[in-house]
Amino acid sequence: MDIEITAATGKPEVNVVRISGRLDAATYEAAQPVILEALGKGPAGLILNMGDLDFMSSAGLRTMLIVWKQAAAEGKRIAVVDVQPQIYKIFKISALDKVFHFFDNEGDAIRELWP
Repeated sequence: MDIEITAATGKPEVNVVRISGRLDAATYEAAQPVILEALGKGPAGLILNMGDLDFMSSAGLRTMLIVWKQAAAEGKRIAVVDVQPQIYKIFKISALDKVFHFFDNEGDAIRELWP
């Protein structure tokens, strides 16, 4: 698993977290604090770019839920973009597709959530 954090293009108050590889029992403990730190440093919220995420287990899903709860507590928004079908299916099965905002790309997320 690899995580890259950048500011969103045209919206420096929103951080983009690009997750690649696997988010599972072996990697979630390293990923969670990094993602939460990126959320803390993004005053308006966070974009989770999952275009290069190949696999997510229930441990990874739990990490996403913890990040969402923290964002909600801070009044911030989270967008999930470029999700592979097999990853989206995990969100859908767990009914978290109703909690997270999903977009095809970062630009669409910014236009919709942070106009």
